[in-house]
Amino acid sequence: MPKPEGQARTLNPQEFQEVIDTVRRKSTQPHRDIAILQMSYRSGLRAMEVAGLELRDILDGAGEIKRTITLRKVATKGAKGGVAFLSHPELREALQAYIVLKRSSISTKYDNVFISRKGTPFSPSSMSRLYSHLYQRAGYEGATGHSGRRSLARNLNEQNVSVYNIQKVLRHSNIQTTVKHYLSVDEEVLANLVEGV
Repeated sequence: MPKPEGQARTLNPQEFQEVIDTVRRKSTQPHRDIAILQMSYRSGLRAMEVAGLELRDILDGAGEIKRTITLRKVATKGAKGGVAFLSHPELREALQAYIVLKRSSISTKYDNVFISRKGTPFSPSSMSRLYSHLYQRAGYEGATGHSGRRSLARNLNEQNVSVYNIQKVLRHSNIQTTVKHYLSVDEEVLANLVEGV
């Protein structure tokens, strides 16, 4: 089913794995880029939120990755803050690999989790461009910094997660935003549902 005009392309788990595999083979900073992709696809964070994350946001006092994080208002859309979940095993593994193998050796005055080649934090727009570049390099035209977030919503919906829980994961204040922009009706899924009744 084609995506509505102006919406970022979604990726199913197999397509996302192809992107990860391409990044692993072709990226000059694969640990960082895989962790960035996983942050969006597995926790639904926006590009601006990923760019604004600081180490203190995701690490506890013992230096372990938190399962649930509180997003600072300054780093979120509409300055609303909220809670995000870093509980998916692949996301946690990617973050651990990046922080231990790469981030800990970067000499910078910034506390941001993700640091550019220049040794500075990503701006929201440069993070968005990086997402688009990573997806396009893997052959997924139309995928953007919003693709991971939309894909998470679609994947949760396909697992019959309630729209109310999807709304909470995406941190939408209005459930209509979740329904209208993130959950599309798939005719094949509907046909399968009707077939089983």
